[in-house]
Amino acid sequence: MNAATALAAAGLDSSELRVLIQPIQPDQVPLRPAPALMRKVWGKGIQAMTLRNTVYVEPVVLAGSSRPLGLLVIHELVHVRQWRSLGVYGFLRRYLSDYLRGRRQKLGHRGAYRQIGLELEAKAIASQFKESGDH
Repeated sequence: MNAATALAAAGLDSSELRVLIQPIQPDQVPLRPAPALMRKVWGKGIQAMTLRNTVYVEPVVLAGSSRPLGLLVIHELVHVRQWRSLGVYGFLRRYLSDYLRGRRQKLGHRGAYRQIGLELEAKAIASQFKESGDH
């Protein structure tokens, strides 16, 4: 399966979304079931992880309802764009430095994760589609 398939099934593939994630082409982003080892190291509540151009999804979520999966895919497509624009080292440096800044501010894991700038951007874009329905 790829991201375009999931977006189409959820009724979320739109020109507005394409502008927000360009130059990423959803049909070129594979969605893969996350292997057991990957899921074991995920924090509680994590449903997907993007590594460069591939999105690894909790198998139950991947096989579940199309709308929640589509919204999750939008979030992850923003991460694919971020990986592409920042490069591997730029993405990892920014992601980890934001997380560590939160931890130095005495935030717990969840609090530090929630203030990562790259996560905030992905969440904000996905929420535009959640709140207003299909575009």
